[in-house]
Amino acid sequence: MKHKKLIQLGIDIAQGTTGNYSKEESNAKFREALNKLTGSEDGHFDAKAFRRNKTEIFEIIEEVVDARVEEGLKNQFDQFVDVRSVKFGDKLSFLPETDELFEVAEIAGGTNNLNRQRLTHGKPYQVSTGWEGVKIYDELERFLAGYVDWEKLIDKIERSYQQKISEKIFLALQGAYNSIPVPYSTGGTWDAEKFNDVVAHIEAATGLTPLVIGTRKAVRKATPSFVSEKMKDERNAKGYFETIDGITFGVIPQAHKIGTTDFVIDDNVLLILPNGNEKIVKLIFEGQAITNDEGERINADMSKEYSLLKKYGVGVLTSTKFGVYKLA
Repeated sequence: MKHKKLIQLGIDIAQGTTGNYSKEESNAKFREALNKLTGSEDGHFDAKAFRRNKTEIFEIIEEVVDARVEEGLKNQFDQFVDVRSVKFGDKLSFLPETDELFEVAEIAGGTNNLNRQRLTHGKPYQVSTGWEGVKIYDELERFLAGYVDWEKLIDKIERSYQQKISEKIFLALQGAYNSIPVPYSTGGTWDAEKFNDVVAHIEAATGLTPLVIGTRKAVRKATPSFVSEKMKDERNAKGYFETIDGITFGVIPQAHKIGTTDFVIDDNVLLILPNGNEKIVKLIFEGQAITNDEGERINADMSKEYSLLKKYGVGVLTSTKFGVYKLA
């Protein structure tokens, strides 16, 4: 692609890998290059330049938003979310592993009288994907005056998608853990014995040592039976006990529901996840982002409209044994 370096710069800014340049310098270079394509390098929008370069501008936005949204979610939820990308029309099937073991039977010497056994497999699981998009507009005068900051616009779109997808991830998880039966589910005020019972059941079912995740407020409620001075210092530095009874705890960043001050994630839930190769949440992006332009038409309110669409889906492997502690 002609503007591969510009696309990579946009991705590097999000990843904080801008080499010898500061983030501010890199943002300035990215903004300068976009303004040149939109004909706004002198501070005034050039409609003809924008029309000539519109396809390239949209391709840059699509590529940068795709990479930054997916990379940001991987970094944020790497502990328990499996992020995959497929081509349009492709579907991924996941075959959950069974928790059952072979029965070992006692046999008489000199015989081979054993019943044949075959492990059953879970049903193949597919994540349904669907289109979701944002439509943005601005007054025509702001375009003509060169006031639309395309770099900041891309950043806002990226963060909006990340926040919406984060919300969908936790809604999917909530639907899954609300149906978790005893002994993998417990609740009430923090109790180390009840917690260790759930941990023991996860270990027995999966053969894996669990990892516990929750918001900062949730993990702060988990406290070990014995606390040394060193542990107090570590808790003060991190805000929570990173290890309790040999089990590692991790914090999920909280987020607001878009347009509100309501939190997305329940501050009273600890997820107790088998810490293995299989991640319980599957996030599938299908195809690339698509940018739509309303063409040369100007709305009755003298505004211009653009939309960006992405196709994705979120699913939870409910056959995987994981636990939940609902704190009071």
